[in-house]
Amino acid sequence: MSGREGLPSDMSIEDTRLTGEVGSVRELNAYLLAGWTLILTYAETSNGSQHPHYVISWQKEEEPVMPEMLDAWELGEMNRMRYR
Repeated sequence: MSGREGLPSDMSIEDTRLTGEVGSVRELNAYLLAGWTLILTYAETSNGSQHPHYVISWQKEEEPVMPEMLDAWELGEMNRMRYR
């Protein structure tokens, strides 16, 4: 195994500067749009259901971009205000 499986051809796992893990597609998409790279996915089984996990990496020279993530309460409040 070369350590490059699943990565774009111009990137290598050795180029990783920082890693993180997210547990939802919404979070994953925010990080991918900010320039992060998806390097691994796996599912954790608990009580008969599966929960996805996505391992991401920052592989650029500049400082990592951390997308602002709103929690469920904040999203609910925004929707409540929008549909008044």
